[in-house]
Amino acid sequence: MARYYFTLHGSGADDLDGQEFPTDETARQEARAVARDLAQNRNPASDEKIVVTNEKGEVIHEEPLFRR
Repeated sequence: MARYYFTLHGSGADDLDGQEFPTDETARQEARAVARDLAQNRNPASDEKIVVTNEKGEVIHEEPLFRR
């Protein structure tokens, strides 16, 4: 399994531990689920997004909390 890091861009919160997932797509699905949960308690005018990076530091996905 590979390690992925989820950062809430716009909040200054960095994921230092990461999480293991079997594939990039599984990590993307997790980002979508987390974004839905976080969006319930956030200002819809914000530009916050979850940025997912892999072990190499490559961005594999960006999931906005709110669709425009």
